[in-house]
Amino acid sequence: MTTRWKVIGSIVLSFVVTVALGAVLFANGYGPLALADRSGRVGTGEAKSRIDHVLRVTMDGISPSLTHAGAEFEVQREDDLWDGEPSMGSVVTEVVISRTVISRAKLPTLMDQVTQAWNALGSRGADRSAPSEEVQSLRGIGQLDGETFLTFYARPQQDSTYLVTFRAAAYGVLYQPAHEYKLVPPLVRTSLDAKVDVVDDPYWSH
Repeated sequence: MTTRWKVIGSIVLSFVVTVALGAVLFANGYGPLALADRSGRVGTGEAKSRIDHVLRVTMDGISPSLTHAGAEFEVQREDDLWDGEPSMGSVVTEVVISRTVISRAKLPTLMDQVTQAWNALGSRGADRSAPSEEVQSLRGIGQLDGETFLTFYARPQQDSTYLVTFRAAAYGVLYQPAHEYKLVPPLVRTSLDAKVDVVDDPYWSH
């Protein structure tokens, strides 16, 4: 009788461990649908390389060059699958902030240079905001080495200058938390809300 209860206890314990392990795997993207959801996703390394590249080309296309304040990665995970499993797909966006003060007079020149840089990346033409809009923006789709969504934002400041950010996004990327993405030196991870020292440039700021 004792042996029988030991066997039953062992079976019950094995069942509990199996269910618990299955629940952990399910919740962390290793269920049947999530495993299938990995298929065809862009690898995280490829996505990072692609968005790093397009931002570098964009910044290199600006003359005189702008001083960078820093950058960060944003990861937006796709909605859960129909059975509740977490999706293994995400949108990965890299953000670069310019420290250089951009004057109202020089903003159109900067936007022209950014558009030309994006054209070199295979963009089919940047969608430009109307001059009357408060926040000036450009949106494009780079086609070099895979599709990349490009955005330029210029937000007016109280002194009639602009705070400029550049964003590059890759869709359908295999999910990985944002903190796992490493920035290209010498950039350091900087929150978009962080206050940064700005640079008064003899060309762009006047």
